[in-house]
Amino acid sequence: MEYIHGLPDGTKLAVWEERNQVMALALPFRRGAGAAVLAREVLKDLTSHLFRGVVYYACHSLEHRILFGAVGDGAPVAILSDPTDDRQYSGLRLLEWHEELYLFFRSRSRTGKGWELKVMRPLSGREVVTVWEGFADPVDPVYADGERLVILAGGRLCTWDGKHPPEEGELLRHGTGQKARDAILRLEEENRRHRLREEELLRERESLVKSHEARIGEIKKQYDELAAYAAQLQQEGKRWREKYYKKH
Repeated sequence: MEYIHGLPDGTKLAVWEERNQVMALALPFRRGAGAAVLAREVLKDLTSHLFRGVVYYACHSLEHRILFGAVGDGAPVAILSDPTDDRQYSGLRLLEWHEELYLFFRSRSRTGKGWELKVMRPLSGREVVTVWEGFADPVDPVYADGERLVILAGGRLCTWDGKHPPEEGELLRHGTGQKARDAILRLEEENRRHRLREEELLRERESLVKSHEARIGEIKKQYDELAAYAAQLQQEGKRWREKYYKKH
């Protein structure tokens, strides 16, 4: 899996997996600059995400550990360990939601009778929480972030508020398989457009505030000019009255 992230300074950063290593390369490519090795002895499940100007990544190591790190911040650290492969962690996905970074992943239940969808916040606490369970096979979830996180997995649909158990929704009206996946992707696109519209409205409001402040400044300037002119008229009138009374 490979990812390309747009950085705040306008450059891009490519992150990919190659020959059991996680690599990174800044774009556009500069002569003499090569790819950097972020992690070695990587098995699979590379995921990366740009969060608050930093590219974070996670992957599954050959020693059955979940590694987590930040580009430019040294070697990654193990945040989950399963040396015997009993838990079979897989399907890693970094996701920003409610201004926090989440790591979702699959895990086989300890009873061995099914799979669970779990999550942790790798930057704070790292407590593992079971979001959804009861899957006979390892699922490949699709996520749509919004006020509530919408998850499509194994032909089932649920919404999650980040605290309580997920609420399963009705999927029959969307069909199954690719149709259901397309429905979630459309919802994700609608959420994206909604966020863009909110940002546009915020910019319009800021523009109106600036325009209003400029208008107030212009009115104040005109008032000051009129006040100064009125003062000049008063002084001129005073001089004429003094001149008139002297003659009479």
